[in-house]
Amino acid sequence: MEKKKVLVSHPVFGEGEVIASRLNGEELYVHFYSGLRLWVLRKRLMFISSFSLLEKKFDLLKAKRICEALRMGIVPRQDCEDFTFGREEEIEKLKRIVKKLKEEGKGDTFLIEGEYGSGKTHLLEYLYHYALKSGLCVSKITLTQNEVSPHRPKRFWKELVFNLRFLKDEKEYGFRDLLRMATNLALYDNIFFGRLLPKLKNIDEASLKSEVLWQWLEGESTKEYACYLTDKFRIKGGVKIPALYDFSTASDFYCYLISSLSYIAQKLNLYGLLLLIDEAETVAHLWRFQDFLKGLNFLSGLIRVCYNDPELKKISSEMIHNRMRPTPYIYKDAYLSLVMATTPLSYNYEYLRLTNLFKNRLTLDNLKEKDLYECFCTLYNIYQTSYPNFSLNEDEKRRIFLKGVSQNLGIRDFLKFVIEVFDIYRHSNSLVFILK
Repeated sequence: MEKKKVLVSHPVFGEGEVIASRLNGEELYVHFYSGLRLWVLRKRLMFISSFSLLEKKFDLLKAKRICEALRMGIVPRQDCEDFTFGREEEIEKLKRIVKKLKEEGKGDTFLIEGEYGSGKTHLLEYLYHYALKSGLCVSKITLTQNEVSPHRPKRFWKELVFNLRFLKDEKEYGFRDLLRMATNLALYDNIFFGRLLPKLKNIDEASLKSEVLWQWLEGESTKEYACYLTDKFRIKGGVKIPALYDFSTASDFYCYLISSLSYIAQKLNLYGLLLLIDEAETVAHLWRFQDFLKGLNFLSGLIRVCYNDPELKKISSEMIHNRMRPTPYIYKDAYLSLVMATTPLSYNYEYLRLTNLFKNRLTLDNLKEKDLYECFCTLYNIYQTSYPNFSLNEDEKRRIFLKGVSQNLGIRDFLKFVIEVFDIYRHSNSLVFILK
């Protein structure tokens, strides 16, 4: 008789089997196929099945997910560790930044440059998983021209705290959990958290007021229902907590908050905070040049925070903005590392000045032919798992591979080409119109 399994899927760690549960089933202990064993909130999981299931069925689910994602030219974040080819040297360099923060307690910076489709996001996802497993606090931010742009630091903060994750005692945690744990730390001299943490320690988590406070901390707007003294959702005494300014000139304040988070993470034995920034080139595509310069100012401030620049631990009269109280960029010592991915912008002098602040950098070139062949063979096996009746002889496989290589495509376009050829062949059973 086959053993009954309950399989679940997690947006970061992929598929796994439920081993145990607690808190009336609100938390599940999952053995993920990547090897991790974690307590995970039920709401973070998607149930795949609760009936008798063979291991082959899991392979089918994973294979279909990869095929669907590759049709869009991407690899699912759950599978990035299993679908990485020809980047061993780059990965080893990136791992050093995690080891330096973990073993030496020193932050660092790394710049990844490459054309569109060269695999920059894929490497960031790989590093995201590696850092989580290494015990660090990690957040990944994808910049956009409007919603998440560094010239609006509050929106950057909102994205950072929304994506912040860490693993501790075999359980996944987020931003709220980090601050709950921090209520036992003595941060009385912190301009923001010194006032905030005592309030969090005594707040009634069952109250709707607490949810309003959390949403405000996470950068959500609460002005519609918690702005005036008479508003019923307003937190008593909250007026003593500094505001989360929505000014584009508030780079000092948000760098101070981010460095404070890294300090909190270090004091909680999480070694520090690793920030992963993707699509950084979008900062150069803003319509207003003034916004572009403000975005660069914020990013350059973050880079200097990583190096614990002593000048940024001081308060300068030049930091005064909108008549608000100035703050230093760094609280005590920062335990922050930053990895940023961008396409090369050789024509933009101001942007080049920013990228020159990075002490470590690598440029992603096209994969070698042997790595592309390994990738091709793996994709063929995955496609066969998804569609068992699909089959190619050795000559057909060789012709498809050579056609893809001859076009000198980036890795993304190469994968899209291969899977599209597979799709056409599966429906037409012919390569005549593909390889003519």
